[in-house]
Amino acid sequence: MRLQILETRYYPHLATGDQCWHYGEYTSEGGYQASDTNQKILNLKKKPTVSEGQLFYKNQAVDYWGQTLARVITLSQTIGSHTFVPMPGSKPVGHPDYDDRMMRVLRRMALGAPNVDVRPLLVQTAERDAQHHGHRLTPDELCETLAVDNRLLTPPLARTVVVVDDVITMGASFAAAKRLLTGLPNVTSVVGIFLAKTVRPAPAFPVLTAEQIQQLIASRGTPTA
Repeated sequence: MRLQILETRYYPHLATGDQCWHYGEYTSEGGYQASDTNQKILNLKKKPTVSEGQLFYKNQAVDYWGQTLARVITLSQTIGSHTFVPMPGSKPVGHPDYDDRMMRVLRRMALGAPNVDVRPLLVQTAERDAQHHGHRLTPDELCETLAVDNRLLTPPLARTVVVVDDVITMGASFAAAKRLLTGLPNVTSVVGIFLAKTVRPAPAFPVLTAEQIQQLIASRGTPTA
């Protein structure tokens, strides 16, 4: 597999002209059994306060996604031209559930390419609910809980900043990140890469018995010539 372009028309918070790509597909409400991607995403999202046994699977997911990005991105061609920025989690540093999973994924991605520019430029300044739990915040609301760490603006950023997140559903997180990162010194474009895009499971249709099929045919009448 390779990175695939996202069609912005399916994401209400993405603007025309936004450049975003995804790798896999995450089936909403599908659980672990829906797909290998679901399993890898759900393991990645495990809270850092889970048991050691569960953290084993989280660490495996970090390794998997880091290696995947390294395989589908030609990292040598990004040096000097791209800065990778992880999307922060919903909890600020110091919170028991603070999770730097996307930074860990990018560090793993760059393990064999030490000159790749990875910086945790965006920081969570206030606790909020995760986007996949309960009320989904708008880009405006998300911007109120995010800030740019100005200490990381040196050395100068590359002209293209790549925001990397785990799952895109409506695009609010990317829209907020783009708003904060656009206009920073030297930056001319902000693009997005997502480990997966959310897809909805196909509706389940009831299996009709032979008798029900006959009744359905009869209810529609006999076609005439």
